[in-house]
Amino acid sequence: MNIGRRIRPRKLHLRLYSQVKVPWSLETPITPKTVTDILPHFVQLPIEEQDTLIEKHPKLLNVQLQIMLYSESDSLKTFKFICKYGQHLQSEFIQIFIYNLLLSNNLKATTTLLHQLLHENKEFQMSNELWALYMDKVCYMGDYLGATLIYHELVDNVKFYEETSYLVQTNNLIPFLINESTLVALAGIFRNNKDASRVGGIIQYFRRFYSFLRSQYIYKSLLILQIESYAELGDLEQCLKLFTAFGFNHNQSDVKRNRNVQAGWENIHKRHEAIQTNENPLLYKDSKYDLDIHQNLLAEICNTELFNPIIHRNVYSSSKTGHNPVINGSISVNDLPALETLITEKVATMEMRELLHLTKMSHQSINLFIVAGLCNVNKPHMALQYLKTLSHIFPTISRKNLIKNQNFIRILHATQDVELAKEVMNYYRDIHNDYINVQVLQAY
Repeated sequence: MNIGRRIRPRKLHLRLYSQVKVPWSLETPITPKTVTDILPHFVQLPIEEQDTLIEKHPKLLNVQLQIMLYSESDSLKTFKFICKYGQHLQSEFIQIFIYNLLLSNNLKATTTLLHQLLHENKEFQMSNELWALYMDKVCYMGDYLGATLIYHELVDNVKFYEETSYLVQTNNLIPFLINESTLVALAGIFRNNKDASRVGGIIQYFRRFYSFLRSQYIYKSLLILQIESYAELGDLEQCLKLFTAFGFNHNQSDVKRNRNVQAGWENIHKRHEAIQTNENPLLYKDSKYDLDIHQNLLAEICNTELFNPIIHRNVYSSSKTGHNPVINGSISVNDLPALETLITEKVATMEMRELLHLTKMSHQSINLFIVAGLCNVNKPHMALQYLKTLSHIFPTISRKNLIKNQNFIRILHATQDVELAKEVMNYYRDIHNDYINVQVLQAY
């Protein structure tokens, strides 16, 4: 043994505090790689000397944590230990415990621990693989608290709002991209818990990083969940507003699938003018707010551009076409049960004039839900009269495209009146030139 050997600073020397012989090889920094080497020598020390070493070198808590991970059967004790000393522990060892919690489906404990570590320990980082496992567990179990944590860490990171930035308008703290199916699952959890604002945040995230046209069915699912979440809240006005955009995003029977498409229908005329004049303004006058004007002025003064990752994305437009849909398909009442329930409550006491006004406030396809609502409250006669009046408020749309088979099937299922059923079938033949759909005929 070399008695004159110098003890290097910032390195642990167990011999300095121990009465037992410890190899000089333990003179090493505490890192995840060296903890395994230190562990067999550390456990040989008396408890009092272990405590003394830990007090002098808090990083030795990692050795104690690894001992607990190997031998401690009580996960609650380990949980409390990590919560108390998390700022001194290596992320690699903490993730082992988190992984074990996930395997045992202890999602509440995992979410609680992650919430504390992510907000109190700036050095803690969780691997993308463990995040993926955590998201799978959250989506499978439909855990709202876990989905909220994922939203505020991966979708719209809360740290972005802690500092004021005049050049970054959208959240740039995105560690990695969440796949599309997981986004739908998260939005479904928020919808089930009446959290409409976070469903909207999921859609904004999807709009930034994914294509509407390429992932049109994912996009449709997200739009449906957003409408349903507001329907659960009873917000009819917002539902009609969202349903309008939802309806215009759908394919119409007289629009060819291979035509140019667009993500939305708002500001379409401004976009056409911009294309014709070869100009692409960032914002339009009707959508500017005081903060936008202030940030644009600062950008001009600094001679720079504002960071906006969604600019010119998902804008499918043409200067020679009208409302081009991005979703190929049709709207079904069965896809929006909460909206059907809400409209049923509203139309139960409405007169014909009010029903027509309600239709004008939204997309023409809202008539599907109004007819369903009238049938739900045993008013099939009124539903048929309502359908006959639709062509007067939408004169530019053919009756065949305006009134779908769903309407006739719903009325036929709701009535026992033979005369009314005959009247429904006669009106259907009149619209379709004596052609009768098989499903309509079966309902009759």
